[in-house]
Amino acid sequence: MYNKTNNKALLAFSMVFSGFVSVTADAIEARPHKVGNFDVTASINNALGYSDNAFSGSTVEESTAFFRFEPLVQAINETAKRRITLEYEGDGNLFFDNSGDNFLSTKLHAEYLAKVNATSEFGLGVNFEDGNNIRGTDILEGTNGIVDGPTEFTRQGFSADYRLGSETVGPSLELGYEYTDLEFDNFPEINFGRDYELNLFSARLAYQYSVATQLFVDFAYADFDYSDPFALVGTELDNSESSALAGVKWRFSRLTSGEVSLGVTKKDFDNINVDESVATWNAQIEWSPSSRDSVIIESFSKPLEQAGTGLFQEVKQVSVSWEHSLSQRWGLTTSLTTGSVDFESVTRDDDFDQLGFGVKYRTSKSAEWNLRYEYQDKDSNLAQFDFDSNTILLSFEIGL
Repeated sequence: MYNKTNNKALLAFSMVFSGFVSVTADAIEARPHKVGNFDVTASINNALGYSDNAFSGSTVEESTAFFRFEPLVQAINETAKRRITLEYEGDGNLFFDNSGDNFLSTKLHAEYLAKVNATSEFGLGVNFEDGNNIRGTDILEGTNGIVDGPTEFTRQGFSADYRLGSETVGPSLELGYEYTDLEFDNFPEINFGRDYELNLFSARLAYQYSVATQLFVDFAYADFDYSDPFALVGTELDNSESSALAGVKWRFSRLTSGEVSLGVTKKDFDNINVDESVATWNAQIEWSPSSRDSVIIESFSKPLEQAGTGLFQEVKQVSVSWEHSLSQRWGLTTSLTTGSVDFESVTRDDDFDQLGFGVKYRTSKSAEWNLRYEYQDKDSNLAQFDFDSNTILLSFEIGL
């Protein structure tokens, strides 16, 4: 539904400017451990890398080696009638030449899913994130070393969803609600006015046309309530966002699967005479032309909240990744991302591109090495937001 798709879009967009991104197509297998009534799995991804422009500077480029570690722990208790999921995810970054930019982010998630009967289920979830954005991204784009350290924020909320109908035949209905409270914890002179509360309602009406094909319509209404006037425009950015999309979802054996939807999103500001309609689409397509090859195509167009410039961002992005298995242990990966950002109400437009390729070696079902090179480039009509970078990354992921 809309909320899950929107979260994926936000993640994909932030990854473009993260400075070092790893791509792994097949997740490693982590052996479950019995702890009470829960099956617990754990993994950790360690990465050692070097970037010649780690903080996306245009005139001041800072090169540094870095170390990144991402632990993940998940506990699941499942019966025929319900499932309980507890999850911890960490993200630590150490910059060898810029210790002031080091950070450790934490995400906690808990979910309860009740299977009411064969055709309906109800879920509740809670989330907490003590997060950071790397310097040179988000609100700190174009700072070129003027500020020190990452942007710190706290995000928390809860969600509820309900599904009615068969997943294999006939009509179905999915309803969702999500509440999010976002607060920025540092750089008050920059982040003042960016804290908000979000109430998001979503619905999907679907019809399972055949075993392999589903037709659906998505509706969503989001209300953003900002806490203070944003410093750059001197007014609160309270706004509502409504969207309607129609699409199709399919799975044809192992050859191809995916989901494509197209529609419009309307953004209406409470305190500013701005009422914009944005063409919106989402596409995720997986294609396996052979037993050794896997291609993933993803694309979206939608508005995102402002990040220091303009009232909001209209983002368009297309990414293609390809993995080729040389053998059971060796593989090659290639990815390409291109897109644009139109900052509404100001004369700023950005185009961005990212190219990466690498080689992976799986030592076992639960351990894998990746060596990857990435090039990123952003071209803006405002010179302080131009940058390019080269990054090389050696990572090792293991299931504990």
